[in-house]
Amino acid sequence: MECNYLWVAREAVELFKQMLTEVVEPNDATLNSLLPAYSILPYLHQATNIHCYLIRSGFFSNTEVATGMIDIYSKCGCLDSAHMIFSGIRKEKKDIVLWSVIIAGYGMHGHGETAIWLFNEMVQSGVKPNEVTFTSALHACSHAGLVDEGLGLFKSMLENHQTSPRADHYTCVVDLLGRAGRLDEAYNMIRTMPMKPTHAVWGALLGACVIHENVELGEVAAEWLFELEPENTGNYGSVWHCCAVGRSASEIVVGGIASEIAVGRIS
Repeated sequence: MECNYLWVAREAVELFKQMLTEVVEPNDATLNSLLPAYSILPYLHQATNIHCYLIRSGFFSNTEVATGMIDIYSKCGCLDSAHMIFSGIRKEKKDIVLWSVIIAGYGMHGHGETAIWLFNEMVQSGVKPNEVTFTSALHACSHAGLVDEGLGLFKSMLENHQTSPRADHYTCVVDLLGRAGRLDEAYNMIRTMPMKPTHAVWGALLGACVIHENVELGEVAAEWLFELEPENTGNYGSVWHCCAVGRSASEIVVGGIASEIAVGRIS
């Protein structure tokens, strides 16, 4: 699937170059369609080239285009360039999409404290966070190990912003607690979710059980994963890693499916 995305992105970039060669002028819609392709292909030299083109051609004053460039630089790991563009945009033009992109950029590279600072700056500026912004901020807390900040953010989401958490928000919090070794709290959160837990939620718990070698709780998560995603072989690998800590591999049988995988009955 990833290879398909890369191929399509490369095709989009090549078509854009061909379009310029044939002296066909792009417009805002063209560039808004094109820039996500550059974010899928996070090559810094390509990011610099398209950035220079946008400035020369006068498109960079468009906030949507600038947001796309911030996303590209963030995916390249060039946060200084991303933040330079962000800082150059006037306050009244900084919409929720722009804030969400810069917060996600810092979060994906482990700069959780900066991401949370930006989130607070956004709220103080009068921009109301949406579900995507909360996901980005919680994800940032999870990857930076900011447990108290993440739990505080989740509480604020419920009490101050009257936003109903979605399954991906619970996934972030379960991941946050799990990475910190607070597995019982993570499991209790799953059990009290107002919606049916998704495979991503159980996957976050299983991943934490592998890290912290909790076989018993890992098997609980695995049972649900096998039920929700019976053909996802990645889940079986995680279970083997988790359970091998406390017992022999031959004992790892959840509903008979894991043993079938081992002998090739399920492909």
